[in-house]
Amino acid sequence: MGAGKFDEELAKFDAGVPLEAASTPPASWYLDPEIYELERRSVFRRNWLYACRAEQVAAPHAFVALSIAEQPLLVLRNAVGELRALHNVCRHHAAEICAGSGSVERLVCPYHGWTYDLDGSLLKAPELGAARDFDRGHFALPRAEVARLGPFVFVSPTACGRQLSSDFGALDTRLSTTNYGALRFYRRVEYELECNWKVFVDNYLDGGYHVERLHHGLASELDLGTYRTELFERYSIQSSTGASERIGATALYAWLHPNVMFNRYGPVLDTNLVLPLSPSRTRVVIDYYFDDATLASPELIANALNASDRVQREDIAICESVQRGLRSGSYDRGRYSVTREAPMHHFHRLLAADLALGLAR
Repeated sequence: MGAGKFDEELAKFDAGVPLEAASTPPASWYLDPEIYELERRSVFRRNWLYACRAEQVAAPHAFVALSIAEQPLLVLRNAVGELRALHNVCRHHAAEICAGSGSVERLVCPYHGWTYDLDGSLLKAPELGAARDFDRGHFALPRAEVARLGPFVFVSPTACGRQLSSDFGALDTRLSTTNYGALRFYRRVEYELECNWKVFVDNYLDGGYHVERLHHGLASELDLGTYRTELFERYSIQSSTGASERIGATALYAWLHPNVMFNRYGPVLDTNLVLPLSPSRTRVVIDYYFDDATLASPELIANALNASDRVQREDIAICESVQRGLRSGSYDRGRYSVTREAPMHHFHRLLAADLALGLAR
């Protein structure tokens, strides 16, 4: 895509147009590799991103390695218990240093043995011999911003100029009224989808528009007449009164810009992490948390996981259908349901701001 065409496609979505007059972003935003690359440099480098559970890095020397939009990162506790985040790329020849999670005294690259302290400083660079003008200080691992929100850790790969508490602190306060921090992690499930990551987010943020038609089982567990949406600066909440034991009195679905959802209902919390793999491929990582009574009942857990899996597979089928439609050439832009899709429009406005900032830089 030439520079002029690139600018033209970005300009097709005007964040200043109100919801009732707005058109959705064009198909190119979901297809074009250059727009995907701009998202990697802007959306996924200068926002707070979900990283891991705080309990995974509670002890000194504990670490978790992760990758978000092809950015390898490390979250860890150093020897004196300070929470840190580092870019997980060796400064020698760019190999990833750590994988998985665990406990380490030092960070040792598996390629050539370059060794770093847990603050990222370079300790050893074996066999450099007579390398000239080699300053170890210039080869430390770059730091990322890191902060805790309730039972979770978030990172910002590049300084975004905002505190995590200012972005999502009020949401943590609201979720705390549901005692979500007392729930215990049970299992992680992953799905891979043949669609752009934003297709999955859009589907989540349609204000329940698709639930009655697509999720017959879920629709029977919600009082859809009570479904409501709330918009905040960098997150949104959808909620509904429950009509089943699994859902409980209220279901609360919170989306945090750009790519994580917290779903709190009945005795369950599940988090959905949406990871871009390419312009047309996405991984969705779902972590499930239950209260102690549910953890004591294999039958309740199995019912909850099976019901969630049905919903996910229904969403996967429609998201992949949407991606095929976006590729068809017969569709470019659509319109929003004014009564339902305000959360989706909110997401697109935040996305457009990120892209504009990334383009300017």
